[in-house]
Amino acid sequence: MDEVDLLVEEIFMNIARHSYPEDAPGVVSVMYSVSGPGELVVEFSDQGVEFNPLTVDPPDLTLDLAARSVGGLGVFLLKEFADSLSYRREHGWNRLTFGVSAKL
Repeated sequence: MDEVDLLVEEIFMNIARHSYPEDAPGVVSVMYSVSGPGELVVEFSDQGVEFNPLTVDPPDLTLDLAARSVGGLGVFLLKEFADSLSYRREHGWNRLTFGVSAKL
């Protein structure tokens, strides 16, 4: 489940870097649940700046690395690896949930 580790790191680092104003403390909650055999659901919650990653345009992977703008690969990977993905803003909280199934 290396993909899950990568997704968790990407999401957490994006929240830490972009969700709260510089030098401001912030809260991040990560919850895991097993929704069925071989199925993992992960939810990230934060009270930072509202951001729906599902509305982000995918990066242009046809461009050379030097020509690409910085950012966007984490959201791209999330959309590629997750079997389910949802976002909602609820009572001042960003809530991003993804699900993955074990590949047997």
